[in-house]
Amino acid sequence: MQNRYDNITISAELSKDGWIIDRPIVTRAGIFVYKDNTGKQIREFRPETEVFKEDSLNSIRGMPITDGHRGILNTNSRLDGVIVGSVLGPGVKQENDVVADIVIHDVKKIGAKRELSLGYVCDVDPTPGEWNGQKYDQVQKNITYNHLAVVNKGRAGNARIRLDANEFVSFDVEDDMELPKVRLDGIEYPAAPEVINKINKLEAEISTLVTRADKAEAERDTVKNTLETAKNEHKDALNKERASARGRIKLEDKATQLSIKFDESDSDRSLKEKIVAKLGNDLRFDGKSDDYVDSAYDLTLANEEQKSRTAKGQREKTTKQDSTDNSKSGESSADARERMLRRIRGEKEAA
Repeated sequence: MQNRYDNITISAELSKDGWIIDRPIVTRAGIFVYKDNTGKQIREFRPETEVFKEDSLNSIRGMPITDGHRGILNTNSRLDGVIVGSVLGPGVKQENDVVADIVIHDVKKIGAKRELSLGYVCDVDPTPGEWNGQKYDQVQKNITYNHLAVVNKGRAGNARIRLDANEFVSFDVEDDMELPKVRLDGIEYPAAPEVINKINKLEAEISTLVTRADKAEAERDTVKNTLETAKNEHKDALNKERASARGRIKLEDKATQLSIKFDESDSDRSLKEKIVAKLGNDLRFDGKSDDYVDSAYDLTLANEEQKSRTAKGQREKTTKQDSTDNSKSGESSADARERMLRRIRGEKEAA
């Protein structure tokens, strides 16, 4: 169903209480021109078979009369200061027009407004055609009326309150037929109030969903970063633990190599102090920092390794020299060893 607003003028009488009572034309059959949401003009045909359908005419009875259009109304609409009267009976066919009995109570509210505009919903058949020599683009069907608005400029042309304009004080005119506009993607489109309300509601819901999505994304990223940090911290702790275990094993191996007695209660520092002392470095570690002990230990081991390399070099040099001397004398290595063993045993060498 689609919404439509059609207009008309009021010749009425004033009741003893000052109310406007009239039986104006409220709509008619024929071709009406509308604008779609892009501003394009659409010619819609309202055939007599639809305009004068009994269900459609009966929907006029009891409708509120409003000061201008406020969208399609229902029990949830805010109507304070909007309703100025009511339609008393169903629509009645009068030649090519529809008339209805109306009463307007809030006369001051409508001021100098004289024309009428129906708000209704209908189905639209997009089949084009021609009527009385005039072409149209589509056809209105299943018309159901919702309210009758008093406006400055009506659409039906002959739907108006039939009062002399001088009987009421004029006031600044607003063009009720100029639909309000809604901005979408930087472009303004004319739209019915209920459409704008719906769009605003959807935009508010979208904004709420975007906010929730942003919050959820932030929470996800925070959890992700927290997990990543915890993972790195765990990895670092594990690496430190492994390094510490490897260092402990080296310390214990070194202490065992040097025949140093120790047990699990000995700290790494205690083992390092014992190793340094065992290797002949007479240092006092009382009151010294762990860094001091570590440095002393590393230097002592470095010196020990240097001594070992020097001694090894000397042994290799001596062995090489002995081998050279034996070679010069024509004596084999086996003979040289045997000769050395005889000397150790105190045996005299053969002449």
